[in-house]
Amino acid sequence: MNEYLSFLRNLDPKTKKISKYVFLTYFLALFSYPLVRSAVGAFFYEAYTASSYSLATFISITFLGVTIWAANKLQKRFSVQKLYLIIAVFSAFGLYIAYLLQVGGIKESAFLLFAIKESYIVLLIHLCLGFTNNNFNLEEVKKLFGPLGAMGSIGGILGGMLTSYVAKGFGTYYVFILSLFFIVLTGVIFYQTKNIDQKEKAEDKQSPLKAIKDVKVFVFFICAIVALTQWIIFIADLQFNYTFTELVTDKNERTSYLGNVYSYINAVSLAFQFIAIPFMMSRFKNKTIFMAIPFFYLGLTFLSLGSFTVILPIIIFVLMKASDYSIFAYSKEVMYHGLTGPQKYGTKYITDMFSYRMAKALIAFVMSVFTLKSVFVFFSLQSIMILLWIFCAYKLLKLNKA
Repeated sequence: MNEYLSFLRNLDPKTKKISKYVFLTYFLALFSYPLVRSAVGAFFYEAYTASSYSLATFISITFLGVTIWAANKLQKRFSVQKLYLIIAVFSAFGLYIAYLLQVGGIKESAFLLFAIKESYIVLLIHLCLGFTNNNFNLEEVKKLFGPLGAMGSIGGILGGMLTSYVAKGFGTYYVFILSLFFIVLTGVIFYQTKNIDQKEKAEDKQSPLKAIKDVKVFVFFICAIVALTQWIIFIADLQFNYTFTELVTDKNERTSYLGNVYSYINAVSLAFQFIAIPFMMSRFKNKTIFMAIPFFYLGLTFLSLGSFTVILPIIIFVLMKASDYSIFAYSKEVMYHGLTGPQKYGTKYITDMFSYRMAKALIAFVMSVFTLKSVFVFFSLQSIMILLWIFCAYKLLKLNKA
């Protein structure tokens, strides 16, 4: 922790100013997400049951594909700050329109709500992280991503607490309205980084998706790892959702409960950011950390074979999601640093956005067709995926010595 604080104090004034806006942007983006996710989740389950969760996830990938295509086109014309603001404003507007359609009796608009909720946070978070990775050197990135992730986790915890408080005291609608305000606010704050003197690189005007053709093997293995992690987490999420919907039936109670669960995820993620990452960063190379993560997941899958109580799927889901947000996100961002600016954005469009959601959509489709509920089947699937993850990580590290 002292190393983090000393590093931040010693940044030059311009870098420090950019860092403040980036930190605040990341904080507010993840502060708003528990409100959005809990409110939209409650609206969705008011219209459909948990059996439609997989279908909603599958549908959202088409929407995300369109938004990635549009973002890639717009990034050639607009700065990343303008693009971020455009996405924030249109996401808030789209969420409210979808809500009005659902209230007006168009039940299917719940799927639009779900799709926007799934897409907007991925675009905003990864534009922010891509900007950070592109504007700081490798040593700065290694030091910044710890406290940056911690700020996001704190935002998620406080957002979850606010969600629970407002849902109980005022209702889900007010949670939803607050979430829209914070989505727009994060766009306004991130836009302020444009006002700081920065040298724009000529290469930054390249199309991000075209720029990755020279690193397509690297992108392939990153895509594979991202897909595998999301398949593993989706199974844990599915087990949690089956338990959750059986136990909690009231809409406001569901919103409050979900807010608490997301606070737990961010609290564990925060602990990882402040304790695990600084400890590992000072003692191990990034490639060692990157390779150790699938073994941690393997241990969690064995835990699922134990006494299958109500709390167990929640514990596994929280630990997997928290490590995905923190340790895995940190080590993966460091892996990107050897790429050019457009390659970083392009790789993130393909891996952290499209592949991320495509993986969830694919397993959602499979789970919606076969409706598996067996603990042993889930364990077997997760174990096979983790072994493939280890293989892909080994191949990737031969390409990148970070």
